[in-house]
Amino acid sequence: MNSRLYDAAFAIILLLVVWSFYRAQRDPANNFNLFDLIMENGRVSRIGFAYLVGLLVTSWVLVSSVQSESREIDVIFSAYLAAWVAPIVAKLFSPPPPAGTVTTQTSATVTQTVDRDKT
Repeated sequence: MNSRLYDAAFAIILLLVVWSFYRAQRDPANNFNLFDLIMENGRVSRIGFAYLVGLLVTSWVLVSSVQSESREIDVIFSAYLAAWVAPIVAKLFSPPPPAGTVTTQTSATVTQTVDRDKT
């Protein structure tokens, strides 16, 4: 198949996904909020937005590499997994924070941990 036909099919699928998100967002009976994907404490999260854009771009590179039958697809796929799956697995197996601690983040991106039992 022609590469442009693949690109058109991918664009149509992406538009259908975006359209379904939009419909879910507009339905008053649905609690789904699309902005929750990139929001943190009522504001747009730079890291969340960067992750979302990075995920879309790297997914596009992976799909394009598969379409072009690139020889380096195993390296590209390994890098894709390392970038997106490894952090999720690491978070799943990381120990929870100790009970009674609250982590706050200030606008200067300094993280402070306060133990409620000692204050």
